[in-house]
Amino acid sequence: MSEETLIARLNMIAVQINHEDELIGVRVSWLVISQSFLFGTFAALLGLKGVAGPEAAVVTLLLTLIPLVGMLLPVLVLAAVAAATYAIYQWRVEHDRICKMAEAKQLDWPELKHRHLVSLMGHLLPIVISVGFLMAWLVILIETGKV
Repeated sequence: MSEETLIARLNMIAVQINHEDELIGVRVSWLVISQSFLFGTFAALLGLKGVAGPEAAVVTLLLTLIPLVGMLLPVLVLAAVAAATYAIYQWRVEHDRICKMAEAKQLDWPELKHRHLVSLMGHLLPIVISVGFLMAWLVILIETGKV
């Protein structure tokens, strides 16, 4: 394998790792924005809880559905973060495999050290945010008597 091919592959791996990492950030931003809309709508509906007539059924239905959707979204984001973390792990394994090839030793390409600890610390925020929102909606469901 030529030096140019090795460099191209290693650069492609770096791009893929960066892409997966950016996707995690986008998913967490999307989660926080969607949760803010859900919490705001839920709070507004609580003010309408005493309304009578046909609107009362809609308010009651939404007061049940919004927390359920609010709980589903963090679960989906956690699954997406897990998938992205696994993809990053696979790309790093491939990176290490290429770097250990005899042809690659002359490149003096940097090794990816401390990847498990760094990955864990880097993905701690999305995990904590997702679990936090999940627990908040669970508490709301318990306190409103929906569970």
